[in-house]
Amino acid sequence: MSARRGLHPRTARANVVDTPGHFGTAALTDTALYLGIDGGATQCRARLQTAAGETIGEGLAGPANPRHGQAAACQAILAATHHALDAAALTATAVDRVHAGLGLAGVGQAADRRQFLEWAHPFQSYALMTDAEIACLGAHGGEDGAVIVLGTGSCGIAMVAGQVTRIGGWGFPVSDQASGAWIGLSAVRRALLAHDGIVDPTALINAVMTTFDNDPEQAVAWQSTAGPADYGRLAPLVFEHGGAGDAEAAAILRDAATDVAQMAERLRATGAPRLSLLGGLAEPIDPWLPDSLTENLDAPMGDPLSGALLLARRSCAR
Repeated sequence: MSARRGLHPRTARANVVDTPGHFGTAALTDTALYLGIDGGATQCRARLQTAAGETIGEGLAGPANPRHGQAAACQAILAATHHALDAAALTATAVDRVHAGLGLAGVGQAADRRQFLEWAHPFQSYALMTDAEIACLGAHGGEDGAVIVLGTGSCGIAMVAGQVTRIGGWGFPVSDQASGAWIGLSAVRRALLAHDGIVDPTALINAVMTTFDNDPEQAVAWQSTAGPADYGRLAPLVFEHGGAGDAEAAAILRDAATDVAQMAERLRATGAPRLSLLGGLAEPIDPWLPDSLTENLDAPMGDPLSGALLLARRSCAR
């Protein structure tokens, strides 16, 4: 792999940890900085804090999933970092003092993780986890617990007594059940079944086919290049029509809810004392979940970026 350089040329750092209000610039000179990165299939978010834990800048950039392009993921991380530094009124050279915690989609597999750890990053240090793992850290304040993350992709993670249990998250389309991408794919499949006369057309079916000018060949051409985010953009249609009583939308959402419940049951079996549902689809899917699940969910203590920052602080303290 061609190692990517940072905000300015430098050699690769050795101290990479592989783990499953504005201040004026004068006030921040020569002090340690901590950066949390939450990189997913849709966007990359960054949050910059002082050693005292005060947030001084945040940044946003494009997708940062190394499985869909390592160079693009690194570029998004650096762009989000740069925006956070700008928000804190710091120059790019301040990255030398940054201890970063990165939570990235697509680094759950050993080969992808090893490849990303070769990155010639610009930080003082950085530690790496999956985006679901930092979400779990943040949701439970670094203590034992479990999360189900439902966004463009999906994954379940439990962290109990130092052991990490992962459910799903193997990547779309072979996994990521109940995710936005999975729901969107299901909608396209049902629309094509309706076109073939196997299921009855409904308002959802008509809405999906309208996006392809009612031409199934356009759907076939589209899927040749469509990625998870493209399928995920169809998920709001399914929730909209499901809430209005559409039979096909309801069937898709019931299947998604069953998948979430099965994930929750497996995560509870690890002994996790808390379970939180996170991600952009956590709220929309809630009405479709069984009461036995929703009544036993715990509100998250923090967001994934707070987990990434906790990772950064723990790692550089070792």
